[in-house]
Amino acid sequence: MMSTLQLSLYWKKGLEMRPVKESTEIASSVEAVVPYAKSLAAELPKRFEWSWELEVPSAGVPLTDSLVLMLRTPDGRIAARVAARL
Repeated sequence: MMSTLQLSLYWKKGLEMRPVKESTEIASSVEAVVPYAKSLAAELPKRFEWSWELEVPSAGVPLTDSLVLMLRTPDGRIAARVAARL
């Protein structure tokens, strides 16, 4: 399912969102999340933690701008949106 999602990156200032140009994926990984209730582990659905390391050029971007990461489904719907400040 995760391989079908499209990642988009934007620089956000106020309501304006500008696409990030030429970001690079450095590394990615998937790890299983071990449930706290180990006695119920067999009954619980498996969960995973997805990690990405990205290189995002920021030359000329003000420190007050936020970096927005958006994951979209194949039909264009937003599955997740996260903003981070520098």
